[in-house]
Amino acid sequence: MTYPAYPATTAGAHTPGPAPIPPGRPGDAPRPGASPGVAIGRFFARYATFAGRSSRSEYWWIALLNVVVLIGGPILAVVLQRLTAGIDQYGEVSEKITFPAGLTGFIVVLYLLGTLIPNLALTVRRLHDLNLSGWFVLLGLVPTIGGLALLVFAAFPGSPYAARYDRPAR
Repeated sequence: MTYPAYPATTAGAHTPGPAPIPPGRPGDAPRPGASPGVAIGRFFARYATFAGRSSRSEYWWIALLNVVVLIGGPILAVVLQRLTAGIDQYGEVSEKITFPAGLTGFIVVLYLLGTLIPNLALTVRRLHDLNLSGWFVLLGLVPTIGGLALLVFAAFPGSPYAARYDRPAR
């Protein structure tokens, strides 16, 4: 694989622009220290890709996004209910709530269903980065202990031997 060369410049001048991808690093290799935007972008770009690896930062930014949606959704529903409560014909605050509370719950459930496969794929790729088989994701089926074990695994740094899960550079 060849990379385009930067144009010749005068000595000491800095050429702006993106750095080329280092040789031997495929485009789907893990991104250590990924920003939230990069992690979310890669999460949805690699929607159902179980091959390859994902870094700790990629995994934990998505975990934080999931927690924000799961906790923020009900909080948003309560706030919207309070903001849309009306005043009845007698000038008192009506108990009738005009905002449909179930709408927020429905949106959260849609988010969870829509991200079920990507979350499984992300967990499998995170396990690959630890040089573990993706089948370890089945630990999540063990009540309480299985989910905690997966969270502990996700906290470990990647293994240098996990490159076997990378796709070969083209």
